[in-house]
Amino acid sequence: EKDCTDAFYAFHSEDALRKLKKMRSQPATEPREEISIAFEKFRKELERDGWFKRNWFLDFAHSIFPSVFCMIVGFYLALATSYHFFSTILIGVGMQQGGWIGHDYAHGRGAVSSVLASGLSALINGFSMEWWNNKHNTHHTFPNRKDVDSDIHNEPILHLWFPTKAQDVWWRKYQHVFYPIAYSFLFASWRLQSIQYILMSKNWKERALIATNYMMLAFLPWYVAIGSILLSGLLVAFVVTANHQTEEILEKDDKYNFIVDQFRTTRGVACPDPITEFLFGGMQYQMEHHLFPIMPRYHYPAVRPLVTKFAEENGMQHHISGMVEIFKLNYDVMKKYSQEI
Repeated sequence: EKDCTDAFYAFHSEDALRKLKKMRSQPATEPREEISIAFEKFRKELERDGWFKRNWFLDFAHSIFPSVFCMIVGFYLALATSYHFFSTILIGVGMQQGGWIGHDYAHGRGAVSSVLASGLSALINGFSMEWWNNKHNTHHTFPNRKDVDSDIHNEPILHLWFPTKAQDVWWRKYQHVFYPIAYSFLFASWRLQSIQYILMSKNWKERALIATNYMMLAFLPWYVAIGSILLSGLLVAFVVTANHQTEEILEKDDKYNFIVDQFRTTRGVACPDPITEFLFGGMQYQMEHHLFPIMPRYHYPAVRPLVTKFAEENGMQHHISGMVEIFKLNYDVMKKYSQEI
């Protein structure tokens, strides 16, 4: 059994906490760890100072408008002009930003966040938010933990540790060469998994929204539609993989602490300019996001120094790298596990 107190508070709203207090409970069998007590105090300070409150104007300007704008202009260029290369880029970036929207509001709490998460994710990218939540919340709770976090299990295509000889494949020795190509299929894979999920679910609203996405794609030239999906997958994959797979991989039965595990398995990025800051979609503040997933992402830059201070006060390291360094670290991982066993 594992203490899930910190994870529960990280993901749930005040309404959920009120409902929890009405349920039957029993005393804990073991005292809470000091790091968890310190983090609870830290989180309450942030809540008191208003860091978890949403500003819907900022949400629209910072998250929703850029994605919708790119999609509309991209579709116009694809359908009304011959600038198909630029339309592919714009739709690809719109899909990438749509992925960040779905991610943000899936973590958000309240009816508006729920509608935005499920509606925009399905319409822009053909993703099932029900499927995504099941997958992603497990990753947040147990990051980089073997046989639990599916995000690190990309074998047999890519390996983040040496396989057994029986499980080895001949192309592993080339993974440091072809991994960007594999990355580009990320959104295609998520689309396929979403279809598999909704065929088994009874969520007809989600089915209708995803079907609408594919009807929209059908109006595009085939190479624009496919190119956009591959580009968006590549842009997202380069961000989300670099934040975690450069860090420690935990065994399934390793000692668990929600707070400590985040610092062991997560690395932030210092983006050098507004364009990369935009493209990273808040995931450059991966530590802040993992500790406070329901916090609006436009608060993360200001909260980062507070997280660094908390880490230093509690004997942990808050890893942050520049873009060149983190992509090099990611390549080094791919290269390391391409070697002969």
